[in-house]
Amino acid sequence: MPDAALGAALARMRLMTDNPAPVSKTPDARPTSWFRRLEPRASVRVQLFSAAIIWLVGASILLIRGAMFLHDRWLPLIVAIAIFIGLTKERYILNNYARKAVARIHARGNACYFGFFSFKSWIFIAVMMGGGIALRHSILADSRDIIPWGRDVLAVIYVAVGTALVYADRIYWHAAFAKTPADLDAVEHEID
Repeated sequence: MPDAALGAALARMRLMTDNPAPVSKTPDARPTSWFRRLEPRASVRVQLFSAAIIWLVGASILLIRGAMFLHDRWLPLIVAIAIFIGLTKERYILNNYARKAVARIHARGNACYFGFFSFKSWIFIAVMMGGGIALRHSILADSRDIIPWGRDVLAVIYVAVGTALVYADRIYWHAAFAKTPADLDAVEHEID
């Protein structure tokens, strides 16, 4: 009896080792590597919420830093200019970008968590962060004697980009809360 069970177990093991690697559910049907099995997977909704939260955090940081650069003397004018620039940037640049990112997340489906933005997008985020750090440490922020309006320029830049991110972020939030693709289409027509 034990020899029969051992023989059956060995036969199953041979079948398992003779089979090729398991096939993933990706469109090109590549074999699943051991690394792919370890990557953190997330649903479309989790990826959309993550993208929305990242944009909201980035916008909040920019708006707070922009508020720190504001002065009392030109406050209404600076805020009005910054909001106008931000809404223009949101309308003509970030709206399209956010819609493409939402479509990319939906097309990927249940995929690697950190891939909710493309590699180029992560590079762009790093470049923008580096640019913000460089601006904060530039002559615009440090020297009121040489360039008295430098901090005002920084306030406009920070508030404008923060405003654009906040308004464009609504696309991620609407997509994350949409129950069906039809709801998402209705929201997109409502946003336009």
